Amino acid sequence: MKKTIILAFALICSAATFAQRDYTTLKALSFGVGIPFECRDLPGMGTTLNIGYDCAYPVNNNFAMGFYLTGGGGFWGEYKKYSATDHAHVVFRLTAGLMMMIGDLNNRPYLLGIAPCTGFGLYDMDMVLPIEVRFGRYITDHWYIMGELTYHHSLANETMCFEPAIRVGYNFGRKH
Repeated sequence: MKKTIILAFALICSAATFAQRDYTTLKALSFGVGIPFECRDLPGMGTTLNIGYDCAYPVNNNFAMGFYLTGGGGFWGEYKKYSATDHAHVVFRLTAGLMMMIGDLNNRPYLLGIAPCTGFGLYDMDMVLPIEVRFGRYITDHWYIMGELTYHHSLANETMCFEPAIRVGYNFGRKH
């Protein structure tokens, strides 16, 4: 009997919370294009495509906090071919970070994302940890655009890779 009462109470509280929910949350899909370039071991440049999920819940009227997940890949080639057969490489990365919305959440807030080595990637067959910063703003009630800068920290101290990117997202959680 106790379990039934506790379960019923939990369901009522959950339904009340869902009914009072404000729709200033960020639940979005984002797509990005990046240009990674390596400066140290094998200088080169490439292109990556990324897809991500961004999520943030309001803390108060001017601040929301959550997380983001991004995965993607692409190709990278050397400026000077050191080998006739091994000069193009595959790039891969998976990143998780902290996502924040700052400003009036009902009126095009600013977006800020930070990923301090929370993820991994492969560049030039070297495992790297991404240090990433994102910044952006809503364009309309649902669409937003972000700039992104990632430094890929090499675990073997061979690769020195930077990746600027542009990201566009659509928020499915925002309703007016």
